[in-house]
Amino acid sequence: MSPLNILIEARPFCIFDDTPMQELKAAGLHLTDMRGSGVHDSRFTTALQTADIVLCGNDLRVDDTLLEASPRLSAVAKLGVGLDTIDIPAATQKDILVFHTPGTNTQAVADHTFALILSVARKILFCDRSLRENRWEHTKIMGVEIWQKTLGLIGLGAIGQGVARRAKGFDMKVTAYDPYWPEAFANAHGIERMEVETLLRVSDIVSIHSPLTPENRGMINAKTLSLMKPGAFLINTARGEIVKEADLYQALKEKRIAGAGLDVFEHEPPVDSPLLTLDNVVLTPHTAAFTEDALKNMSRSIAAQILDYVRGNRPRHTVNTDVWEKSRERHAP
Repeated sequence: MSPLNILIEARPFCIFDDTPMQELKAAGLHLTDMRGSGVHDSRFTTALQTADIVLCGNDLRVDDTLLEASPRLSAVAKLGVGLDTIDIPAATQKDILVFHTPGTNTQAVADHTFALILSVARKILFCDRSLRENRWEHTKIMGVEIWQKTLGLIGLGAIGQGVARRAKGFDMKVTAYDPYWPEAFANAHGIERMEVETLLRVSDIVSIHSPLTPENRGMINAKTLSLMKPGAFLINTARGEIVKEADLYQALKEKRIAGAGLDVFEHEPPVDSPLLTLDNVVLTPHTAAFTEDALKNMSRSIAAQILDYVRGNRPRHTVNTDVWEKSRERHAP
């Protein structure tokens, strides 16, 4: 039997430690390393025709067109937690297994969330720019304290929980909305459950930690922003499409909310975004998950799951388990 072909597209895979790559090679797998490439590259589309597994990141859109161009594909291995770039129903219909790496970047994103909160609250970038421009404005630039303020989390999964734990170190009151409420964690950490509208009204800082879904696309818009306090901040390290940027821009420009910290955008990179012109927003280029620790964790996790898959075991973080069950039934003695 010829070795399985793995087409590697995910740019961050093994950039700090190639041990997971070597483990895949040692298992007899054939690797086509096209990290950072994609469907615009004719060599990539040619490689798709013989790929059994695609290891992808956030750049590759795994849609019906790509799946049709991959006649041998049996699995999609996603480096990271977000699945909005993968058409799960289309993959499932074609009996293509999808698995990913939730939990591997939790601490990195939670850290970055607090970096944005503190940067916005204390106007860190404005202070830095002022000094670099030879201005000494130590009594002019006024920030706000986050000590004992109310933090509202939209999403209380692994990352939301990480942010909640950090917030307790600032003696913050934490409220949250999540349709899949983690009762035990919330009770243990004194987190009050609220609907989104109530959370927006009472929170001094609103931080988004939900996966992108049809239900929450555009959830933060002119109407919901109008519910927030004038002194409140909005933080988004989840997915840019959850926030309508044009509405957020108007709210920030007109000082209807005090500030925002964004790591994700509706269109990436946000080269034409009017948010780039505002002083009351801190922007980072979708780097919340990118720490050396997190990328090592992600690479180890996805490689281990690929090895499980090729050895006949279900990958730990399989998304469409029905595909796995159907496959087992077909191969049952």
